[in-house]
Amino acid sequence: MHHRLIAIAIALCINFAQSHAQSPVKLANGSYRFTFYAPDANQVTLQGEGALHKAKMTKQSNGTWTYTTHRLPSEMYTYNFVIDKDAVQLDPNNQQVVRDVNNHYNIFCVAGFPADYYMERNVPHGKVTKVWYPSSINNMGQRRMSVYLPAEYDANPQKSYPVLYLLHGSGGDENAWLDMGRLAQIMDNMIAEGKCVPMIVVMPNGNAMLDAAPGESPYMQAKPEIVNTESMRGKIERAFPIEIMTYVEQHYRTLNNKQHRAIAGLSLGGLHALYITANNPTMFDYVALLSPQTTNALSDNEIRTYNNITKGIGDLVSRVPVVGNTLKNKINDKIDSYADVAIYDSINHKLATQFATPPQLYYIAVGRDDMVKHLVDMHRQKLDAANYGYLYNETDGGHTWTNWRKYLLDLLPRLFQQQ
Repeated sequence: MHHRLIAIAIALCINFAQSHAQSPVKLANGSYRFTFYAPDANQVTLQGEGALHKAKMTKQSNGTWTYTTHRLPSEMYTYNFVIDKDAVQLDPNNQQVVRDVNNHYNIFCVAGFPADYYMERNVPHGKVTKVWYPSSINNMGQRRMSVYLPAEYDANPQKSYPVLYLLHGSGGDENAWLDMGRLAQIMDNMIAEGKCVPMIVVMPNGNAMLDAAPGESPYMQAKPEIVNTESMRGKIERAFPIEIMTYVEQHYRTLNNKQHRAIAGLSLGGLHALYITANNPTMFDYVALLSPQTTNALSDNEIRTYNNITKGIGDLVSRVPVVGNTLKNKINDKIDSYADVAIYDSINHKLATQFATPPQLYYIAVGRDDMVKHLVDMHRQKLDAANYGYLYNETDGGHTWTNWRKYLLDLLPRLFQQQ
């Protein structure tokens, strides 16, 4: 009995220590030590980026698992733990958690550049609001966006501001640039240092299948998918100026002209930014394509075929009274899903119109190991052949938030410099 009480006391001490521990811990040589309590586990793997990728942890006699990195360069790191190859758990000793698509991660920042811009610092903080706006997409009647207002916004009621529309990638939503992209922290810190002008940043949900981030909609409960073909059929691009920009310019103090509008998008958001601006050549003076998907894989001929088919089906259904309402609705839904693919038609002609009065900045950034680099190269060849000017930023790395945050840091000081 005495030995059992001692064992219980030891276990309680371990649990108490674990609940009051900090993880990871920075060591004197710049390395970081991770600790995770899992006495019954046979294997624990640290799953994260770079140096944290699939690092096998070592079990200690008290049931904890540890792993110590080499010296880490400045960056924001994401991680979680994999128990016995399949069970994923967060670090209970780290309360900083973000979500990327369907996965949750702990984060920590290593001081220096660039991560100093990703941290909460003692500077004036802007305000982020989540707002619902009227929308025709999904037949829900509304969709959600996140809006960052600079710290000075409320104190200057007579001042109007330029706007950056910032678009996420496939599987993302209106929270993606806030969580993984650290948009609010970056804006606060760069504005405080005078590195960029105060601006409003609008982050809409560009997932055509969902109206808001998972778990935050009263209407749609589906999980986001990393491959989102419904968002490559022109719906988002068509609705953007009509619904999103109209709402923003009616509800916030914005400077409503080409010189004071910017749009930037990563991956799928790069596709949206490319075609929103090509179809609306007088709206944006600053365009940024970050690791962009530059095509929806439909050729001009295929787009015209879709248009002809959907038009023909629509005409046929309207003339056949025996088609039941249920079938009609299904057919109409299918027609609607392709109704806007003309957004992608005749891109060469649209680019010619856009660059006849060129934007102040047409910015393209991609990593040398990025899976979309061949698409970026093809788009650049098209721009080069027509002698359209653009700024190109090629970096190390691939299709990652590590790169996209750095691209944003490089982009922001370049926006609205004519002020």
